[in-house]
Amino acid sequence: MDEQQQIVSPIVKILLGKLRSLHKQNIPLGHLCVDTIELKKLEKLLRSFTAVLLDAEKQQLHNNNVRRCLKKLKDVCYDAEDALEELEMEQSRNITGKVCDFISSSKSPASLKIKKIRERLDAIKIFVSKFCFEVRVHGDNGNVHREREIITHSSFVVASHDDVFERDRDKEDIIEKLEQNNDLDVIHILGPRGIGKTTLAKLVYNDKRIDKIFNIKMWVSYPHKFFEKEIIIDIIYSITGRMENNMEIDRLQEVLRAILKGKKYLLVLDELSLNSIKDWTKLKSLLSVGAKYSKIILSATNQEFLSSEKTNLTYLKYLIDRLSNESNLDLFMGYAFREGKEKNPSLRKIGEEIATKCAGNPLVVKILGSILYFSTDEDDWKYVRDNIKQLGVETETETLSILKLGYDLLPFDLKQCLICCSVFPKDHCFNNITLIQFWMAHGLLQSDDDEEPESIGMRYINGLRRRCLFQDFEQNFDFISFKMHHLVHDLATETAPDDCLIIGSSKAYYPRKAYRHISVVDANLLQEQLFGNRRTRSILFFEMIRPSQSLIGSCISQHPNLRVLDFRNSDMDELPEGIDKLKHLRYLNLTKNTRIKRLPKSIFMLSSLETLLLGGCKLLEELPRDIRLLVNLRMLVFSSKQRCLPKNGIGCLTSLRCLGIVSCYNLEYLFQDIGCLQALRTLIIGDCPKLVSLPSGVKDLSSLEKLMLSNSKRSKKSTKCNLEMEMELQSIKPHLRMLCIDGLPELKEWPQWLLQCSCQHFTVVGY
Repeated sequence: MDEQQQIVSPIVKILLGKLRSLHKQNIPLGHLCVDTIELKKLEKLLRSFTAVLLDAEKQQLHNNNVRRCLKKLKDVCYDAEDALEELEMEQSRNITGKVCDFISSSKSPASLKIKKIRERLDAIKIFVSKFCFEVRVHGDNGNVHREREIITHSSFVVASHDDVFERDRDKEDIIEKLEQNNDLDVIHILGPRGIGKTTLAKLVYNDKRIDKIFNIKMWVSYPHKFFEKEIIIDIIYSITGRMENNMEIDRLQEVLRAILKGKKYLLVLDELSLNSIKDWTKLKSLLSVGAKYSKIILSATNQEFLSSEKTNLTYLKYLIDRLSNESNLDLFMGYAFREGKEKNPSLRKIGEEIATKCAGNPLVVKILGSILYFSTDEDDWKYVRDNIKQLGVETETETLSILKLGYDLLPFDLKQCLICCSVFPKDHCFNNITLIQFWMAHGLLQSDDDEEPESIGMRYINGLRRRCLFQDFEQNFDFISFKMHHLVHDLATETAPDDCLIIGSSKAYYPRKAYRHISVVDANLLQEQLFGNRRTRSILFFEMIRPSQSLIGSCISQHPNLRVLDFRNSDMDELPEGIDKLKHLRYLNLTKNTRIKRLPKSIFMLSSLETLLLGGCKLLEELPRDIRLLVNLRMLVFSSKQRCLPKNGIGCLTSLRCLGIVSCYNLEYLFQDIGCLQALRTLIIGDCPKLVSLPSGVKDLSSLEKLMLSNSKRSKKSTKCNLEMEMELQSIKPHLRMLCIDGLPELKEWPQWLLQCSCQHFTVVGY
């Protein structure tokens, strides 16, 4: 892959949006903390860059000087975003508090920062003028409008045709071998990435005959560096549905042996990265307690050390063939010309040439076909055709290079969103709710027509799905889960290697760079020099990492410009008071920190916070009234030990779009001023067995579109609860699009409005 491509258009778009927002506020001169002349100069400069960015971002593919120039511009733009946000905060404080002296506004800290940034941009503009860039207007808007039409008028399914080609014979071959009571221990599905190894393994795993052959079947996908403890946890979870995070490895081994003992099992290890025969020996020894004729299916690109001679196992290599030319062409045409799109003869001819050069790799065929579907520009199709190279039998470099051609044709907004996803570990299970909030925290969901950022985010997820860059979609009520193929993850990572870093993925050493997004999979590999970078905007902890209090303190104190801080499942005792120093923070995830008892008062000084996730914090004593100070909060999910939620707390969060009240086992009463949440669109109340009723204010939630009521654990008050819930349901106005009711068995009759309304999704469980 080439040196990192610099994508600057989205951040410039964000800056222009912020400047427009400042102008719209019509702030009186006496309240300004920056010279308006500087702001106008900054806006004029940015607009001058937008005129040539489209051409510059294309020329960088062949010109390193252009690429370096764009990198400088990108860095300055991020600094400008920080400065403008600080200005917005100062403006907000001055409007509600002390008036700024206009005469000295040009000497205020914000004004001085913006002046320096403008001077840096002036210098870059002089350098840019040396290149002969074509002045072009960004043409993404047409594609965006077309995409909105497609998404509005089509189902959520990517394609209506069966896109699993030529795998029935392979499936039958493998199932036949599994049915035989032979000494075969391991079937190793081999082939280059994107060829369909996981797809074939799923076809086998989900076949009904497998349930008759084996007592237990398990599926584990683990593309990271081998850690025995995490593998065991994943296997147990696959069987029981319980995530045993808090057990020591000896106890985990005992639990797994007890489950498997004497059972005939099938274990699928998808993309498992075994580094040595020692790793395999550890794993196989643990699994040996199963009954005779148990089997393992391993789907991996290559594990050369796994052989009968080295492992004392009966071992079968099963090599997947590439698609035939006919299937290859059918698959490409099905994606590039789906849904009745007019088969332009010229585009069809170019498409046939492209499909032939994909060399039978179904993932490449799907992605290129899906991306080209969104373009009717013949030059785009020729760009792919003229630059594509014939895939080698085993090479991945060429595969990534071909996918990169498709990536180059993505709208700039989707490019940036895809790159940000590479900070999440491989095989991470995304969900639409939190990913949209993550994108929002980084300002990636901008609109010129006041479209809600949540709607923009859903449109982007759909756009990436329809281009086959997201896959494995599953929907449950309003929650949509999905993944990125490992090859797509590599594409996003290698396209922007300096943007995102995953500590513990595969490397043992990480060069010191100005990474904007950092995630931690293995805390043992943390290196001090990776911290302290003021440009870092995201820090996320995964895989049951338990950071020390000093590490938590460092994350906060050394990264003042963080937008995202994710300490999910970190088992921390408390969040440091210094959290209020993160004045840019928009997304804070403390989900499943089961030892946290209270929140620091300083957390309520985070005026920019948009997302606060406290679900599963079961020891949290209360959600204080001071939460009302988080005026920009759009999403709140929490658990607590409270019996009732006070008035003038959550009810004051008038920007709230999504509220989740979960696992509040003592909760009997909600806050009475819930009707003040006029912007609320989604309300989820789950696993609150003592909740007696919904407050009468629920009927005043005029924007409510999605309601989920779920009680998985029932108490003695369940009958009273159900009857009172029934009365409240009768009063809710019929503007819901989604309704899910679980665990209200005493509900005697459905409200009349419910029988007449047009809910897109209506689910009833336990009725």
